[in-house]
Amino acid sequence: MSVTPLNRVEGGCSLSATSDGIRLQGPPPRLFEHRLVGRTALEAVFLTQQISADMSISHALAAVNAWEMIARINVAENGRVLREFLHALSIIHAHLRNFYLVTLPDYLPPGTLADYTGGDSEVKRISAEVRQKPPQHWSRHMFPHPFSPSEVNRLWEQSLHAPRYLSLLQRMMALLGGKFPQVMCMVPGGVTLNLTEALLIKMRVWMVEMRHFIGKGLMEDGLLVVNRYPHIKTLGRGVRDFLSVGSGEDDAVFESSIFPSGIYTGGRLERFTPVGTESIVTAFYRLAQPPPSKGPVLLPDPEKRGAYSWIKAPRHQGQPMECGPFARMIIAYLSGARIADPTLVETLQRETGLPLNEGNTTGGRLLARLAETTELFARCGVLLDQLDPAQPTILHELNPHKATGEALGHVEGPAGSVRHHVTLEKGQVLYYDIYSASTWNGSSRDENGRMGSLESALNAKPLDPAKPEDLRDLARIARSFAFSMSDATH
Repeated sequence: MSVTPLNRVEGGCSLSATSDGIRLQGPPPRLFEHRLVGRTALEAVFLTQQISADMSISHALAAVNAWEMIARINVAENGRVLREFLHALSIIHAHLRNFYLVTLPDYLPPGTLADYTGGDSEVKRISAEVRQKPPQHWSRHMFPHPFSPSEVNRLWEQSLHAPRYLSLLQRMMALLGGKFPQVMCMVPGGVTLNLTEALLIKMRVWMVEMRHFIGKGLMEDGLLVVNRYPHIKTLGRGVRDFLSVGSGEDDAVFESSIFPSGIYTGGRLERFTPVGTESIVTAFYRLAQPPPSKGPVLLPDPEKRGAYSWIKAPRHQGQPMECGPFARMIIAYLSGARIADPTLVETLQRETGLPLNEGNTTGGRLLARLAETTELFARCGVLLDQLDPAQPTILHELNPHKATGEALGHVEGPAGSVRHHVTLEKGQVLYYDIYSASTWNGSSRDENGRMGSLESALNAKPLDPAKPEDLRDLARIARSFAFSMSDATH
């Protein structure tokens, strides 16, 4: 068995090539679910944000949604809109960072920055600094690429301007949430924020500043990559079933939700029902004996025979599911939700040359992520118009800190679906179980030998991690899921 590290993956990740195919491996979990037992519900909202930087706000929302259901707390309308706005900003931030800082180096060799010939003064300065360094420093990651000199110039200008817009997004989220990536404003009943007209004006100014970059250049860059690397249009197809848990609210009216919930399985769209199981057959866990009455507790078992992964295997009605931007796109489009722009869906189908339900390939996921970014950015403008500084951002109807009960908190994050299963007694956590987006996508094999979507994609075509070009394709597949080992194992 050969083990190959995969760089630029949060939490550290390796690919192991075995006789049974390529498998995902990573370090042991931090056991957040165990650490939360005995803590207060408020601590759970803050601590679960440490699971993953990109998914931090999603975990906070899932935790506070579950808490509100247990305590039967209503949410102020301003608070609901602010949560949705803050969450949308976090997804846009994650998508931009994933494309320009994490994914693009797999297609545009970093050493090409030294060849920049464009007219952007800032990029010229950085390119000159690169050329002053020894060639082995900036050229060691060179590989053949299909971009013309003008396309190289364009991609470097976009890539080196992206951090400025990421910084703007971080400032917006820090102003709304207290800080970022761990926000401090999520509480039952809404958001702890003094909403003023001055703050809304500042948000609108920054939105205008980002409009050109996100509204036009983003999809053009994605299409350029996909068209110059046409093999990724069919590379790395995952499983055939898709999951979206929705916006964490009552989304019976699809057009009222930022993301509609649903299951696409067996070639048809079904309503989402929170019925899930976890398999640990090939994961380094065992059930506590006897199992506590409050719920099954999994204990680490690093010496378990037949196991190879610290990632559990969540299943919906026994099936592995793919979640994330592509899954949300197909479910939103088929449900008629407003967020699914038909022209963007048609673009994706035309560029991949595949039916929508077969387009979850490396190129398809890349385009779906960028299309979702443009849609969410437009949605942010609508949300800003709905905010009213004269109205409260939080309701104080009941005291939630002594709540007792059990609930599921669902929300869609940047990489996909999040579920928090919470049991409280007088405000303290008795039981906590988390299904994260990367756990769904990166799941280990179950008792029937079925792989999760990421492992299915890695094994869809014979690829050898020992070969540099094959390893680049394997990395491209993994990054098309925005996979995070920290989020997968938590």
